[in-house]
Amino acid sequence: MFAIRGCLLGVVLLSVFPAHSQTSNPDSSSEQPTFRANVRRVLVDVVVTNSKDEPVSGLPQEQFLIFEDGKPQTLTSFDEHAGLPDMSALQAKLPPNTFSNLPLTKAGDAANILLLDALNTQMSDQSYVHAQMIKYIKGIHPGTRLAIFTLGARLRFVQGFTGDPAVLMAAVNGQKSAGNPQLSPLLQTSTEVDANARMVAQMQEMAASTGSAQIQASADALKQFQQETASSQTDARVQITLEAMQQLARYLQGIPGRKNVIWFSGSFPLSIFGDFSLGGAEVMRQYQADVERTANLLTAAQVAIYPIGAQGIAVDRQYDFSGPQPPKIAGVKAEQQMTQYQVNDLQAGSTERNAGFAAMDELAKDTGGEALYNTNGLNDALAHVLNHGTHYYTITYSPTNKNMDGRLRHIEVKVSGGSYQLSYRRGYYATNETFVQSAQSKPTGDPLRPLMDHGTPDSTAVVYTMRVMPASPQPAAGAQRAGDNENMKGPATRYSVSFNVAADHLTLDPAPDGVRHGNLEVTLLGYDPDGKPLNWMVRMLELTLPPDRYAVAQARGVSFSLEIDVPSAAVYLRSGVYDQASSKAGTLEIPLAAVVAQATPAK
Repeated sequence: MFAIRGCLLGVVLLSVFPAHSQTSNPDSSSEQPTFRANVRRVLVDVVVTNSKDEPVSGLPQEQFLIFEDGKPQTLTSFDEHAGLPDMSALQAKLPPNTFSNLPLTKAGDAANILLLDALNTQMSDQSYVHAQMIKYIKGIHPGTRLAIFTLGARLRFVQGFTGDPAVLMAAVNGQKSAGNPQLSPLLQTSTEVDANARMVAQMQEMAASTGSAQIQASADALKQFQQETASSQTDARVQITLEAMQQLARYLQGIPGRKNVIWFSGSFPLSIFGDFSLGGAEVMRQYQADVERTANLLTAAQVAIYPIGAQGIAVDRQYDFSGPQPPKIAGVKAEQQMTQYQVNDLQAGSTERNAGFAAMDELAKDTGGEALYNTNGLNDALAHVLNHGTHYYTITYSPTNKNMDGRLRHIEVKVSGGSYQLSYRRGYYATNETFVQSAQSKPTGDPLRPLMDHGTPDSTAVVYTMRVMPASPQPAAGAQRAGDNENMKGPATRYSVSFNVAADHLTLDPAPDGVRHGNLEVTLLGYDPDGKPLNWMVRMLELTLPPDRYAVAQARGVSFSLEIDVPSAAVYLRSGVYDQASSKAGTLEIPLAAVVAQATPAK
């Protein structure tokens, strides 16, 4: 890890430059309002299916009834999405060496994201999921667009939205995907579980045969230690998983419409609006604030989670002959011992599976998705999810309870006129984020730091373009370095980075004299191929816009430039823009090879 040293640079922005068309705000007339505490409007996506589990289309608004904490609410908007393909927005071609973090999905359609989980999944199950993904991609339906992420020690971006089977195949087989299964350091393998159980059983055998209370006490202590270790590992998986869900929600928030996150995992150690499946009330209390934050981020981003069991059809451990043999108990016949062991093992396996399935069902119910498990047809399950997740109704209402007290509000939707199955998120935490941020002290540390790791999904709450070009002329040998890494050595290339930020993504508050003010944090980082930071810079920009220049900024964007020296070993340049007033961020990572290629004249 590294520490970014921020150098305060007061800048009065006196000029603005034309923005490219990509920074302009998309036509909002076709977008549905999302849940925002300050406007107190709640958005709910509802998937309606019939008795044959087929999506139902063409239902009128009058058939939908919505309740919050049991009290009827009045719908303020209603829209149907009938399986439109997730297509790229038509955009003008960016000029050379110009890049944007503007999401490339069509407003109003559902975006589909594959999350391949190595943190909570055994290696053998990861290999099975990989094989199923290849099978599905080979026969992918035309017009289906997917993005791919992986979850290991942290969330990693693998592939942006695309419908090209060749690109998806390369992503699934890539170094950062499930093509190379990873051993989770926080999930015990079946071999480790069996070895631990056998170790305790051997000590209990010895205690029973010798009558030694000391050996029995040692066996009890070892068993307690193993349980505490497993609990600690689960606790860590909960924390990492929550952080990953928050990062994913921030990435998806800038994409209009419903987002279906198809989560392939062997276990799901968290619930969004309920108790944790593992860890109990103590863990729930410990992570209550993180759970609420995760839930609200998923809500604002219109994310529905579809948990899919990565293990396929579950087999009882009793029928796995590679498992441990029952311990020997003095004075008990072998037949009785084996029968009792089999009964206990079958009961334990059934309890464990049912708990896992219940956790998946609860997670899907919380967010409006659907859980699929105990099936070997993962590619069929994926096709099922994509079909259901792109046929949905979007309704909004303004809650009659205006008290933003942070408590969980329960949502219930009913559809009259038939016997239907409904999938929708079941609640939200009533938190007025604007009020909370103004009432609480500013968070310590750099707010952009968690979003700047190499490979972290780009954030899109603040949309901008950046033009990257080698500076001309390059600085003379021995010139002062541009950047904050004082220990950077060797040859480097100085790059000029010109930003243009969409003004409607910033909070620019007017003063009594009509002048608009704002404060941005801007970060640049150069990474080597392994994700090691080589040089970085953090700058604070103070924006001061009189009325005439604010009008220009609204039309053309807010522009500024920075320069940074990047060692020749760097292959990625990552940028970040953080609006201090709204606590919103945008990030963008580009391969420097693209800059070099575009900057080299054709022969």
